Amino acid sequence: MTIKELNKRKTPIVIIDKSLEKYKGEDLFPEKLDKANEVLRTIGIPKVNNSKHKKK
Repeated sequence: MTIKELNKRKTPIVIIDKSLEKYKGEDLFPEKLDKANEVLRTIGIPKVNNSKHKKK
């Protein structure tokens, strides 16, 4: 595939570094995860306003 063909593609080509596999299943930021879970527990998930997406 040439550079011109790659530039015309609508979907990007992404290469994931295989060395990141060692972090799979591991909590990298446990403090942030705990804080996020606490916020979700106390406040909850915000409701989405679908009025923009309704068909007229």
